[in-house]
Amino acid sequence: MNHSSGPESPYPQMPQIRLEDINFPKIHRFVRWGLLVLGVILLWWAITWGRTFYVDWLWFNGLGYEDVLLVVVTTRVTLFLVSAFLFAAFAGINLFAANRILGLMPHPAGGTLPPETYASARKLLLWIACGLLIVAAAVLAIKPAADWETYLRFLHGLPFERRDPIFDRDFSFHIFTLPALGAARSWLMSAAIFLTVVMAVFYYLMFALRGERFSLTGRVKSHLALLASLLFVLLAAGHWLSRYELLYSPTGAVFGVGYTDDHVTLPARTLLTFVALASAGLLAVTAFSRKNRLIYWALGGWVAVSLLGGTVAPALVQRLKVEPSELALEKPYLASNIEFTRQAYGLTRLKSESHPARGEVDHDAVAENQGTIQNIRLWDEGPLLQSYNQIQFFRLYYDFFAVHTDRYRVGGKLRQVMLASRELSAEKLPEEAQRWVNRRLQFTHGYGLAMSPVTEVERGGRPSFFVRDVPPKGEIPLERPDIYYGLKSLNYLVVRSEMQEFNYPGPDGPVYTHYQGNGGVELSSFFRRAIFAWEFGDLNILISGEIKPDSLIQYRRTIPERFSAVTPFLLRDGEAYSVVADGRLFWIQDAYTFTNRYPYSTRWENGTFNYLRNSVKAVVDAYHGNIDYYVSDPEDPMVLTYQSIFPDLFKPMEEMPDHLKAHVRYPLDLFTVQTEMLLQYHMRDPVVFYNKEDQWSIPVQNSFGSSEALKPYYIVARLPGEKTEEFLLIQPFTPQNRHNLVGWMAARSDGAHYGELVLFDFPSGRHVDGPNQVEARIDNDAIISEQFTLWGQVGSEVRRGILLVIPLGESLLYAEPVFLKPETLEFPELRRIILADSRQVVMHQSLEASVDALVGKLPAVAPVTSVEEEPETVGEKAVPPDKLDAVRKGLEEVIQKLQDTLNTLRE
Repeated sequence: MNHSSGPESPYPQMPQIRLEDINFPKIHRFVRWGLLVLGVILLWWAITWGRTFYVDWLWFNGLGYEDVLLVVVTTRVTLFLVSAFLFAAFAGINLFAANRILGLMPHPAGGTLPPETYASARKLLLWIACGLLIVAAAVLAIKPAADWETYLRFLHGLPFERRDPIFDRDFSFHIFTLPALGAARSWLMSAAIFLTVVMAVFYYLMFALRGERFSLTGRVKSHLALLASLLFVLLAAGHWLSRYELLYSPTGAVFGVGYTDDHVTLPARTLLTFVALASAGLLAVTAFSRKNRLIYWALGGWVAVSLLGGTVAPALVQRLKVEPSELALEKPYLASNIEFTRQAYGLTRLKSESHPARGEVDHDAVAENQGTIQNIRLWDEGPLLQSYNQIQFFRLYYDFFAVHTDRYRVGGKLRQVMLASRELSAEKLPEEAQRWVNRRLQFTHGYGLAMSPVTEVERGGRPSFFVRDVPPKGEIPLERPDIYYGLKSLNYLVVRSEMQEFNYPGPDGPVYTHYQGNGGVELSSFFRRAIFAWEFGDLNILISGEIKPDSLIQYRRTIPERFSAVTPFLLRDGEAYSVVADGRLFWIQDAYTFTNRYPYSTRWENGTFNYLRNSVKAVVDAYHGNIDYYVSDPEDPMVLTYQSIFPDLFKPMEEMPDHLKAHVRYPLDLFTVQTEMLLQYHMRDPVVFYNKEDQWSIPVQNSFGSSEALKPYYIVARLPGEKTEEFLLIQPFTPQNRHNLVGWMAARSDGAHYGELVLFDFPSGRHVDGPNQVEARIDNDAIISEQFTLWGQVGSEVRRGILLVIPLGESLLYAEPVFLKPETLEFPELRRIILADSRQVVMHQSLEASVDALVGKLPAVAPVTSVEEEPETVGEKAVPPDKLDAVRKGLEEVIQKLQDTLNTLRE
């Protein structure tokens, strides 16, 4: 090759590679070996997948849900194989056509390669293209396999019996059909783009091997033009489907189709569909024409319409027409957004009632609501959890991880309780005990729980107990306290081995047991042991002499792991709560069906969903590990669709045992979402909604300089107009940027009333203190503030708990616990109970004394000046303040006499 002369470069020149110097046969052999290696890698991947499937099969079979696994795996494998085959077939046809087109072209007379070398190079390039397309088929097939749920819901989707106001289609089309069509089109588009690029590069390299300049002429142009035409057909499909996506548009005054979307963007996308189809036709004609001008017309026309109709026109209409008259033009769309958002979040079930919100709590209110008074929640989850971990852990390897709220019948009365399970933390074993046998065979489970009534305090500000210690004892019978399945576990454990399992620390030393349940997979053969040794990367499973043929290996032992493994398509509540029922321990996990494709409904904060239903209650046995799914909302089309997909998975709620039904509660996460959405969507008039005339907010609680939102809380109380107390989930509301209360919302959890939502509105002409205002009243109380200051000076930290707003008939009662915590130890003690109504704030050591002070029987604040002088308490009862004053005066007189005597002796 000739190079122009010039100054010598200071940098080393790259060696010039000439096509005629390349050893194509050698490279050809190298490529074949590369393909063989690729085949070995794919084989190893298939074996690994087979191992994982076998481990999953054994686990699902142990739960009786092997059909669920089969449906999922069969669907994924089918989608993978079908997608790979379709792409491979289409790619193979195109590669065959390209090779044939090149084969029909005569060998160039002036080519740089001799005919034999050219044939070898061409064969090599063909092999490379084949290998690339095979890999691409496998990679591209992963996406459809991952979308198995989308396609199953499309095949089994049931109607919602609701139609959207724009396209007049049932919601099932938007929720089930449209995602599947979109996913299929997106996959086809990706495959077509990739194949078009590969074919273009293939032709380019082939022309280079021939020593010719690549040009779009003849059959090559026809082939690529037809592929480009296919791309435009898929673009047209995308434009057509994107019309329906406007139901989720965030560009208008609210979420969903707005005026501009309806009158400009929707027609523009319809027009784009036909423009793309016309462009596809022009490209198809170009394939059989010698002129290339039609290609430019096709591309230019589509780009112009896309810019004009998709960007410029909507922006101009929105700015020049909609914004100056937004309310008038957007009003019908606002109404649709309000209606469908309320439907999507279950707010149409909400009943509204008025509440007088009387300010005073008098004798009559207290007498008529003793059931509520006796269940006022004094303990907060945080301080109680810290107390449990100080006085109920017993060994370093036990931990309490979460406190749950529930209700039980104790002594014939409905009592609200808090409880936490005592679970094993194997990593806290002493270092010398961190052996494989200890961690995997002997220390296998937690034991028992602690349960406290929310309204009782024992001596020294410690919690009272309904269930405590090991073995558990108390008011609630617990015959099977072993916790093999809970909130924490190692990735696997082996039970029923030759090694005895540690059960609990007894008075005379450790008490051991052998697992008698059916949770786990039998290690009944050498093959199984080898498989699990490979799965968990632990050779000891294979070689340990402690493992017997009937030993069970337990894995996925935490509630979230078990739930998500069986039903990854359900959204779980953030808290699975423990239940003592029928003498055993269970876990109840609330689960939700959800979608982010409910038309016109505003999406939740992170965009995960705009439709939510608590349609499933999952129950896990803490000893056996079996998990049962009960349908709690049979009117939800989504859960009915999943029932159609997995017919043996779900059970009707009627089949749940009564001892578990008594502990079903309205889920906290769902209620939180509903109350957050209600801040705006309690306004049903579009004009009021648009102007945000009655915007609400969640109350803010300020105490000791910190500020936090008042989260929903469970209480046992009697709703206005009801005859008995029940388990409720409560959330008060305040106006936006104001601190007074405007109402509160309650979710009911008991019996036939389960799931009912009630909103109580306060009179608009009356001021009702909000939590922040009550906190300010507490801070402004001179005696209380002085007491807090005194405690802070003697080495203790004062912590005020959550201030609860409690309905008490037609009145409202405010309650807040006060904790003292040593500076050097996380061991809070409940020292005071603050109660308040609209008139006064009172603070005493017992709930009874605080109630008496609120109705005028006792002074507002107990006259105690320091921690050391506090009266002793037993249960809920404290030494009466009048007797305490007499004792204090007597002690002062004795001290004075002793001081006088000492002075006399010194003289």
